[in-house]
Amino acid sequence: MRNLLLSEMKKFKRKKIFLFGLLAAIIFPLFNAVLLSDSNFASVQSGVREDNAFLLLMPLLIILAANLFFVEQDNDTLKNLLCIPVSKNQLVLVKLLVLLIFSVAFQLMGFAVSTAIAVSQNIPLTDFAFQLTLTASSGILMWAAALPCIVLVVWFNKSYILSVIIVFFYTLLNYVMHFSDAIMMQPLGINAGTLMPVPMIFRWLYQFYTPTGQIQTEFYNRFSQYFVPSSVCFGVLLLEAAVCIYLMIRIYRRREI
Repeated sequence: MRNLLLSEMKKFKRKKIFLFGLLAAIIFPLFNAVLLSDSNFASVQSGVREDNAFLLLMPLLIILAANLFFVEQDNDTLKNLLCIPVSKNQLVLVKLLVLLIFSVAFQLMGFAVSTAIAVSQNIPLTDFAFQLTLTASSGILMWAAALPCIVLVVWFNKSYILSVIIVFFYTLLNYVMHFSDAIMMQPLGINAGTLMPVPMIFRWLYQFYTPTGQIQTEFYNRFSQYFVPSSVCFGVLLLEAAVCIYLMIRIYRRREI
């Protein structure tokens, strides 16, 4: 399993989009930190957990997943791997583990860049350990949030163009939903505010922000009753992730060699 993981990591590093992801993880937090130069450390890091994660990391994860899951098909090497032998279950799990490592590393890289900017601007590193934990946790949650879309990519198993289209609509749908009071301000239960990954993550993240100004304070007070604890947020998303992994394994098993 360890050798298989190292092999997948090496293939992953050769992808051009991997290099683009690393570059985006550096540049986007840099611009965000400069724009929020008058803010506190928590506000600077919030850009990494929101804009960097939801607008860049999620689509990157899904497109990278398409690359990882199509590579054996494109190069006709799946039958060779199965002769080693390597099971299809192991292939799926290792590829998803690579994506999880990338997701957390992406967020931590953004955290490091934003921290460096904060230091250069003499912004106190208040609650450094807490902010670091929050950012690393967002990497895990973003990985889980991307899995439903990755299931569709693996299921259709058609082309990168179709994958990009799916990515666009999934990312747009999730991101737009978190602006809707009708979705966000829902009690926990069988509803979009609970079951859709991005609204759930925002319902968890918002409780850690300190509002400034009258408008933000009014929103915070109005929305506070819909915050979700960490145990619920991680429980729901990881349960959905387990279902998605099971479905991917079933789909990948049926793929013709």
